[in-house]
Amino acid sequence: ILPGSANLFGGRSVVLKNVPGRTAQEMKFPGAPYGLKMACGENPKRVYGSKGKMPQTRMGNIALARETWMEAVAYKHKWDDYYAHGGKMPDRDASMDTLKGVLEGKILVQNHCYRADEMANMIDMSKEFGYHITAFHHAVEAYKIADLLRENDICAVMWADWYGFKMEAYDAIPENIALVQNAGACAMVHSDDPNGIQRLNQAAAKAMAAGQRAGIPNLSEAVAWEWLTRNPAKALGILDRTGTLAPGKMADVVLWNGDPFSSYSRPERVWIDGAEMYDANNPKKRPVSDFELGQPGEGDVK
Repeated sequence: ILPGSANLFGGRSVVLKNVPGRTAQEMKFPGAPYGLKMACGENPKRVYGSKGKMPQTRMGNIALARETWMEAVAYKHKWDDYYAHGGKMPDRDASMDTLKGVLEGKILVQNHCYRADEMANMIDMSKEFGYHITAFHHAVEAYKIADLLRENDICAVMWADWYGFKMEAYDAIPENIALVQNAGACAMVHSDDPNGIQRLNQAAAKAMAAGQRAGIPNLSEAVAWEWLTRNPAKALGILDRTGTLAPGKMADVVLWNGDPFSSYSRPERVWIDGAEMYDANNPKKRPVSDFELGQPGEGDVK
């Protein structure tokens, strides 16, 4: 769960298990690292520029982000010195605590970024201040810098075919995911849409088909399925525990009633941590949300 993309530094993200829980703490994925949502490009400059505040340009985005990382490095240095030599404890700052966690490699950067030039700029900035970008989200121009993504071990989280809804999304191509995969980088498919997010299997099928039509080699169904399973687990820092079917990992398994790339197929059974949580053929194993239960009518409550 990520904060929005209006801010250069949007705040922490958390990984949850899709299990019932009364509180967020009960649903947190055990041991998963937190993330930091960052953003570049159109959103921050539009939101703050409309208010007459900084940043108002793409240059302003980078300038303000660099200033913030400079503060974070100094903040971390104070705490490192305190841990090493004691003395007066530095004042706590919640925002700087998060950036300090990034600099220490404990919090993973999830970076909203569309354009290739800006992703390259963000990579340069990460090297300047000594942190690692785990993934670029949306990344419609990732195909232009797929080699940079591979060399810097950065995942690209991409749409199958969304484009053109704002200026920085105009240079998208349907072969984007397949080209990133072909370059040996970490590719995955996603959606911002509440309906599309439920049909990522179909989005992966479209991306695979686009790559195959373009003649990109080695795009098997097994490879395309990793865009939904293995690679997202890698980007969330939990690949050692889930994301593939392997001995010793969490038994998070979906059984489909047909080809999972088909728009006609549906999940038939779901296991989470080895416990059966859903069965399409068993009404007792089909969870109902509180909003679907309805409210008692007059005379129903005794």
